[in-house]
Amino acid sequence: MRRKLRDVLLPLLPLLLGSGVAVAAEPNEGGGMPQLDVSTYPSQIFWLILTFAVLYYLLSRKGLPRVAEILEARQDRIAADLDRAARLRQEAEETLRRYQEMIEEAQARARTLLQAAQERIAGDFAERQAALEKELQERIHEAEERIAEARGKALAEIDEVAAELVQTAAQHLASLKIGKKDARAAVGRVAGENRA
Repeated sequence: MRRKLRDVLLPLLPLLLGSGVAVAAEPNEGGGMPQLDVSTYPSQIFWLILTFAVLYYLLSRKGLPRVAEILEARQDRIAADLDRAARLRQEAEETLRRYQEMIEEAQARARTLLQAAQERIAGDFAERQAALEKELQERIHEAEERIAEARGKALAEIDEVAAELVQTAAQHLASLKIGKKDARAAVGRVAGENRA
């Protein structure tokens, strides 16, 4: 493209430059604006085309591709950031889900262990209570036996003492000698009447 542009502009260059130089040599008679002077139009058109061509070339070859690259790189970076953010969000959601599952598993294990401990404690308590009740029943039974034995002994001793008391009282009061057998029989009759 440079070659084509050069081939087109080189033959026009002396013509355009010559008319600009000629205009510059003439004194400015009208005192008007040089842009509006018709004799300078070819030179102005040449410089306009040349400037436009150079600017077009610079923008199309250098400026706009760089801007397009920057915009594309920016778009790629934004897309990569969005992809990364979406991936991180998914990872965070997955981590949260796993964390919640771990908490639920730990709570279920804790409930199971707590229930097992409660059942074990209740079983131990029931065993201890049963053993204690059995021991208490045995002690109560032994105590009742001892009480019954002591009562029997006490009653026997009371009967013995009462018989001796009857013998002594009869001897002191009535000067009668009563045998042990008769005294026990008398005490037995009186005790039987009182018990009935």
